[in-house]
Amino acid sequence: MKPVFIANKIIKSFLIGLMLLSLNHATLAFSNLENGKTDSIENHIGKNKWTIVEVWASDCAACRAHMPEMVKFDGKLKNARILGISLDGKKGADDAEDFLAEFDVKFPTLLTNPIEMNAWMEQRIGESLIGTPTFILFDPEGKLVAAQPGIVSTASLEKFITDNSKPAVAEK
Repeated sequence: MKPVFIANKIIKSFLIGLMLLSLNHATLAFSNLENGKTDSIENHIGKNKWTIVEVWASDCAACRAHMPEMVKFDGKLKNARILGISLDGKKGADDAEDFLAEFDVKFPTLLTNPIEMNAWMEQRIGESLIGTPTFILFDPEGKLVAAQPGIVSTASLEKFITDNSKPAVAEK
């Protein structure tokens, strides 16, 4: 091997390592589709409500088929909220906004890309992003309860949340 080739490989490996190290400590930049401001998933979880995170993309056929069910489910349980995460990225922001308008989505939606979402998932829940849709469920205290790729029925979500919710304390 030529010395220049070896040096280039070492430098490239070093730079990749630095990028991965910085990614582990960086705050990932998600943006709120409603106002365009930087936002985070953590801003939407906990706060005494179950949080259903649905990761989707505007060109995902399964996401398109399932979104009407999620829109209908939104607001059905007083102790639960939905947070959408679009993987369309900045270049696909118009596609994501068209998707939200087409399905009349009212719940908050953050915009990111598959790389940032994968990094967040690996950091926060210890699993990689497999595809869309992906569902992530947090309890009212913000603790991760489940993460699953593929469609999850709203009936299953409702049953799980209802079965695992603490009964309301009766006032005296």
